[in-house]
Amino acid sequence: MTSKLTLSMDEVIVKKAKKYARQRNLSLSKLAEYFFAALASKTDGKNMPLSPITQDLAGMTKATSIKDKDILASALIKKYL
Repeated sequence: MTSKLTLSMDEVIVKKAKKYARQRNLSLSKLAEYFFAALASKTDGKNMPLSPITQDLAGMTKATSIKDKDILASALIKKYL
């Protein structure tokens, strides 16, 4: 069952939200519903549900203990030596 909700917000924000929703093939109502659902399910900030795209990408890479400096140094050595 759905309920009608009336919101008041800055016109610029509404335009940006409509553009964002349109780019994702969502209605503004559905976007707001997803947002409120995420807020409602948030318990401690760590358990916020992931978007479908994020869920698909999660776990694709393995964490390493290599530091950024080591990665950069290795890349520069390969490039110039």
